[in-house]
Amino acid sequence: MGMVFTELMEMVETKFSFDLADRVIARSGTRGTWTAVGNYDDAELFAVVTALSEETNLPVSDLLYAYGRHLHGRFMVMYPSFFHDHADAFAFLLGLESRIHTEVRKLWPEARPPLFEPVVTAQGMDLRYSSRRGLSRLARGLLDASFDLHGPAVVIEEIDLSDGAGTHVMFRVQRLA
Repeated sequence: MGMVFTELMEMVETKFSFDLADRVIARSGTRGTWTAVGNYDDAELFAVVTALSEETNLPVSDLLYAYGRHLHGRFMVMYPSFFHDHADAFAFLLGLESRIHTEVRKLWPEARPPLFEPVVTAQGMDLRYSSRRGLSRLARGLLDASFDLHGPAVVIEEIDLSDGAGTHVMFRVQRLA
């Protein structure tokens, strides 16, 4: 989904600089001509994030996490209706697949959002993330931003079920007393 690309470059321009964004595009070997409604190869996203890492000397995992937090804020601005009518982040996550990702697939049939499977537990929720892209650090940034803004206070344990590939991760979310 093109919005992932355009918002990533928005974050680079905002948090770093326009000059850095230009250098990242040049270093990545991509054309850098994404539109929010386009569909692009995942390899381009990884090339851009890798180039950003090389330019900033920040680990790719840290950049993906920061991007997830940034993206949460942008989603709230662009799609406020998705965030209404939820008592807290737990309620939001319970409807993520049925409400939001279903709508994403209707609007953009070629989109392949990750799968989030929530299971309510006595302490909170186990949230299974699955995506061939391996962007679990981005997902973690989204999760942390959601709980920071919408509560309640939680601790999140991240269990990689894919031997470090980040394609299948269990986020064990437990309420703090």
